[in-house]
Amino acid sequence: MSRFQIRLWLECRGARAYIGPVSARPVPAQTPAQRPPRTPRFTRRRSQILDTASALINRHGLRGMTLTAVAKSLGLDTSSVTYYFRRKEQLAVACFERTLRFSLETAQAAARQPDAPARVRHLIAAQFDLYRGRAEPGAGELAVLSDIRALDPAARAPLEAIYAESFAVVRGFFAPAEGGTGGSRSAIAATHLTASLQWLPAWIDRYQPRDYPRVEARLFDVLAHGLACDGRPWPMVPTQPCHSAEATAQARFLTAASRLINSHGYAGASVERIAAELGVSTGSFYHHLDNKDDLVLACFRRSFATIEWAQAQAEVSGADEGERLAMAAAILVALQFDQNSPLLRMSAYQALPLELRGDMLLLAAQLTRHVAGTIADGIADGSLRPVDPLIAGQTVMAAISAASDLRRWAAPRPRAEAVRDYLEPLRIGLFG
Repeated sequence: MSRFQIRLWLECRGARAYIGPVSARPVPAQTPAQRPPRTPRFTRRRSQILDTASALINRHGLRGMTLTAVAKSLGLDTSSVTYYFRRKEQLAVACFERTLRFSLETAQAAARQPDAPARVRHLIAAQFDLYRGRAEPGAGELAVLSDIRALDPAARAPLEAIYAESFAVVRGFFAPAEGGTGGSRSAIAATHLTASLQWLPAWIDRYQPRDYPRVEARLFDVLAHGLACDGRPWPMVPTQPCHSAEATAQARFLTAASRLINSHGYAGASVERIAAELGVSTGSFYHHLDNKDDLVLACFRRSFATIEWAQAQAEVSGADEGERLAMAAAILVALQFDQNSPLLRMSAYQALPLELRGDMLLLAAQLTRHVAGTIADGIADGSLRPVDPLIAGQTVMAAISAASDLRRWAAPRPRAEAVRDYLEPLRIGLFG
């Protein structure tokens, strides 16, 4: 199915202009007599608006997508856009819903495959087909979901329901056993798989489309079989306090900001909300940081410094490169399971202004290349399985970033046990 066919298919499958209230004062639902007719021209124009709005979200974040900017990009008057979407929030909801429905439909199609490996292969292939389609004439984009948390809770609720349904389908790929720990294993496997696919936009452009078949096969290999050579055990790592856990005023600001950005997105983590959580005035905030962009950059740098610290700790403790990789991952996952984790979600970079995004992506790429170097050395010393180090490095970083999604699952469990179980797919693969 081509990228253009996917867009039309999604429109016909029910990506609606309005799926719920988008503010404390919701827009009344339109009656059948008020709704614009769904003619082929209407569908084409609506798809163009969604494509343009999604592209703006992907490049400038939710705050950079406005009805005026969409109209200008299409050479239209703003009133021509408001004919389809009366408010920016309605358009944003429709963009995010279209992405989520694509994910749900592809997961449901993959679920019809005969076994877990075939389902995972099918889902990965669908994502790569999406990227192949970008080169086709008239191809559009699906909006990344990093800013979905900035929406009003009432508008976000139906979107989260679609995501939960999609995640449940992916979780079902792994056929959890009744009772016991089978349910946990399937949730962990689904988290790893989903995280790797959601992180694809950050690195897929480093490859030419003609390389996609090889990249797709190597990504599946890492996910399916893990990294440990011959399934060798990884060392249990006791949880350790982070070196940056000092109780300075700025550190408390960065902890609160990281937590709120992870929960509400860049746009939803306002200076007022951060100050309120800490019980201080906004003036106190500006005493430490000049503006919100400086705050987000400081949060990123703190996250990267924490990753570097974990890697340094592992380098002096591990007996070989496989152990060093496992130790660094375990330290970071343990931090992610903590409510006060200093790590910012990697997807938060997508909401940064373009002039700041490049620097953060460069730092993230450097850290990922360090992981890839560790994996390459582990292959050489026999502690890790032969894999594509660069693709494996992306998979490791995606898994660490996604660990915070299972914080509630990890809370009642002994920390070392939760970390070990979470890292099992990296060690022996999704089907181990």
